[in-house]
Amino acid sequence: MRLLVCTTEYFPHGAGIANVVYNVVEQLKEMGVECTVCSPTGPDIELGSWDLIRKTGAGGLLNYWYQVSRRFKENNFDVAWLQNPFIVTRNPFERCLVTMHSTYYGSSMHGVGNLSFHLYKSIVAHIERYCLNRISPNSYFTGVGQPVCEELEKIGIPGDRITYILNGVNTGAFRPLPDKIAVRKRLGIPEDDIVLLSVGRLTHQKQPLMPVEVFSHLERELDNTTLCIAGRGELLEEARALTERKGLRKVRFLGYVEDQDLPDLYACADYYIMASKYEGGMPPLTLAEAMASGLPCIVSDIPNLGIVKDADCGIAVDFANLPGASADILEYLKKGPQDHGVNARDCAIRSLDWKIIAGEYLRLFREICEH
Repeated sequence: MRLLVCTTEYFPHGAGIANVVYNVVEQLKEMGVECTVCSPTGPDIELGSWDLIRKTGAGGLLNYWYQVSRRFKENNFDVAWLQNPFIVTRNPFERCLVTMHSTYYGSSMHGVGNLSFHLYKSIVAHIERYCLNRISPNSYFTGVGQPVCEELEKIGIPGDRITYILNGVNTGAFRPLPDKIAVRKRLGIPEDDIVLLSVGRLTHQKQPLMPVEVFSHLERELDNTTLCIAGRGELLEEARALTERKGLRKVRFLGYVEDQDLPDLYACADYYIMASKYEGGMPPLTLAEAMASGLPCIVSDIPNLGIVKDADCGIAVDFANLPGASADILEYLKKGPQDHGVNARDCAIRSLDWKIIAGEYLRLFREICEH
């Protein structure tokens, strides 16, 4: 099988989409699939501009997909795999699978960000609806979360053309460590503290201020607890300022952590905390990585994080009610995680390993080729 992969981001550039596509492609290659990846940074075909996408958002996305529609008017690939496509002109691929990692429709409906950002999302959501409904009626769709699949139906995609495929994780790289102390020494993290870890972009939809707010309550009750926040984003300085205003002593901002260092960072923590208001992936990649690392998880009570309840590997709290969330988390930390870390790791191995996820995509590619 000759597979063309079209994506606006690809490892090591980008975030969630880049991670998913890279890991699935690597597994597909081992399964004998001939993969050609087209993105603004290659590695096989370069189209569009990564800088333009980062600076303009939707403008850069439209530019990339316009170039894709021109470049592949005629092609001899068996099937094309398109990631969150914005093809305004005719889709050149008769046989394709469209994978949606999130939708602008979903984020606009959840009111993520300030008013101007919300208006931007709403406008792009209309473009997204137009583009997706112009995709060939023979095309298949997948969503990396059940809510994304539901959003696709609301956009106008027939439900019988949509399949839900989980996000995955490298369970070999992300795993528990027998000795957390050595890693904590190397990373400058208190050796004997209870460590809560947050990993991801510090953006409005991730609500990074919430863990800081909660920790201001925890620090008064538990003096042997540290909150580590890894990542960058537009709310980083606001999160730092909030920490200073509240006089918190044990909040560590780690900044951007290189991919090769992430497994050790997860593994040396005691709990994972995620306060997102909206997520596209199910589970989000950072949550999958935390689960594979054997961390009990403290998450927002939203549908895309429901795997924590299903796997019995942590608790879900309402971060909109900060006093209530703080009380629930404090009680959980005092009580201890029970078997939640073991359950998290078991679920990751059983359901989230990239080899399993790639097998699901391969099944769909074969089905498309047969039609």
